[in-house]
Amino acid sequence: MTPQPPDETTVPARPAASLLLTCEDGRAASEVFTLRRAGSMAFSAHATAFPGGRVDPSDALDAALWSDVDLADWARRLGLDAAAPEGALSELEALTPAEAAGRLLAAVVRETYEETGVLLARDATSGRPVRPEVVHALPEDTRSRLEAHDLGFGELLASHGLRPDVEALVPWSRWITPPGGPRRYDTVFFIVRLPAGQEPARLSSEAADHGWHRPEELLARFRAGEANLMTPTWWQLRHLQEALDDAEAGAAWAAIVRHGAAHAPVRAVMLSPRGEAADRRREFTHAAQYLADLAAFRSAARVAESPDNVL
Repeated sequence: MTPQPPDETTVPARPAASLLLTCEDGRAASEVFTLRRAGSMAFSAHATAFPGGRVDPSDALDAALWSDVDLADWARRLGLDAAAPEGALSELEALTPAEAAGRLLAAVVRETYEETGVLLARDATSGRPVRPEVVHALPEDTRSRLEAHDLGFGELLASHGLRPDVEALVPWSRWITPPGGPRRYDTVFFIVRLPAGQEPARLSSEAADHGWHRPEELLARFRAGEANLMTPTWWQLRHLQEALDDAEAGAAWAAIVRHGAAHAPVRAVMLSPRGEAADRRREFTHAAQYLADLAAFRSAARVAESPDNVL
């Protein structure tokens, strides 16, 4: 009997986490770190995106690593104690809100370290942010061992007397890939300020290029057909620009924190494939501007649009 392909309408959304890494040290505070995903990636190949990836089994950290973190409050801030959009089929629904929050927080810290070498951690004894020299002294193969599942993330932290530094994170948004494709993700986005003394280093094999950019620069490159931004990525940048537009001189990070707090708890967004413009305006803010930018991109495209973009 010929095997039947899976019913794509019942493919569950796998939990994932992504991070907008911003910097103020020696650069304009409005810059954000992005990478261009390698063409070999099965999902969003060639797209300009942020560090991140799906939740891994090793992200179920021991309770001791969360001893000073209120995961129930994080679940509230991330909107995990609210019902997911109808038809989301998210794997997060099988976890308690606090469990889901813990795994998403661990995933974003781990993925950021795996992909960029930036480690968001604190000394378990003093509670102070990890010293840059401690990060630089980690064995050279640490990141590749994590990526290959040869080393557990909790094991890495505990062996060096560290805990995840989630205090530094600001919840930003949550986007769920709609049903109808072979790969679906329930992704929570966070934003953070680059820790002092750290800098993105050698990138993982998932990235073909990387750099620091102003949000408005990336949005302009999208309109000019020079950068491939999937819908959630465009929105994160527009959301960041909205915060920066309200910032006073030299106070960009304070404006970002205020903006995040004003939009907490985050609301899950799940787009409807082939929806009308009116549907988009109901689904997410700035939708009209996005549709105009997408039309400009498609008319001027110098790079391929990701086949995973549902619009």
